[in-house]
Amino acid sequence: MNALIIYSHPNTKSFNHAILNQVKQGLKDGGHTFEVIDLYVDNFNPVLVYNEGIKRSELMNDVETAHYRELIKQADELIFIYPIWWYGMPAILKGFIDRVFVSGFAYTSDGKSPKGLLSNKSAWVIYTIDSPAWFVKLFRKNIEWKTMKDAILNYCGIKHVEKSMLAGVKKSDLNRRQKWLELIYHKACRI
Repeated sequence: MNALIIYSHPNTKSFNHAILNQVKQGLKDGGHTFEVIDLYVDNFNPVLVYNEGIKRSELMNDVETAHYRELIKQADELIFIYPIWWYGMPAILKGFIDRVFVSGFAYTSDGKSPKGLLSNKSAWVIYTIDSPAWFVKLFRKNIEWKTMKDAILNYCGIKHVEKSMLAGVKKSDLNRRQKWLELIYHKACRI
């Protein structure tokens, strides 16, 4: 299995970074190959621009994002690791999706219904959130998950999507975090 990790957190001492390290070790120990896109290390520009000179229908040929599209093409599994801020993904990740998962590459539309072009891939979405899981489900209706799974990944043809939501991070203790990291490691081994 060839995996592509798309990582989105600015702090190398964060719990998200510990998750990244566990995923990498699990993939390695499981005999999988992988690449990592660290959007902050890459200093990825999340601003989507299209105008008279840059047409939206031509973004699939954007030279600046060609390397990322090639990595996605080569991957069997996309693994997203990020925190939830304001019940959404970090702006840098949203900008990555805006600029890389473009028409003609990730999906196409005939004006009636979209057709996902990444249907030969699966995805694992790992995200941290400070709110407790019951609050996210009951009061926020899992909006952060529905956006990623349905509005983005399913739309692009990726139907096999799994999530690992690590909720209540802010009040979690070291023991709880260690258990989460062990679960993430074992899942990465078996992917």
